[in-house]
Amino acid sequence: MRTLVVTDLHLNSRIPGLLDAQVACILDIFNKEKPNEVIIMGDVFMYRKPSPSELLALRDLIAGMPSATHAHTPITILRGNHDSETKADDGVTALSLFERPSNRTKVITHTHIDHRRRRIFIPHYENEETIISALEMVPEGYTVFGHFGYAGCLNSIGDYDSSLSL
Repeated sequence: MRTLVVTDLHLNSRIPGLLDAQVACILDIFNKEKPNEVIIMGDVFMYRKPSPSELLALRDLIAGMPSATHAHTPITILRGNHDSETKADDGVTALSLFERPSNRTKVITHTHIDHRRRRIFIPHYENEETIISALEMVPEGYTVFGHFGYAGCLNSIGDYDSSLSL
């Protein structure tokens, strides 16, 4: 199975032409790689309250990922810190608008274990203890997909902003 993993798209309509270029770039990668599934690891949007243009861009991105074997390639989207409405860790996100069995899109708003594929998905949590608890329950041999930093990891401006150790 071929899996395309992308992260931190930060879809942004505030810079003219950027949003269309972002969608075109991801679809170009998708069409070249021809994955059986796509995992988006969070921060789909640049801002917590995405604009209608950004929401429509995600809709177009999902619709643009067909597969030769079925109507749509399965897409899993983790909630990132930019995708949450607030810092409440309640899972409220505009991404939930895109979860539908008919388009094979699953949005992960809280920790989810997929025993069939031996995976665990950990979305962003403001409370690091929640992340630590999720990591502690990972069964041996499972793959972890998550939207969180760890000690020694630099953020985009060069700061260390996580105390999690792996």
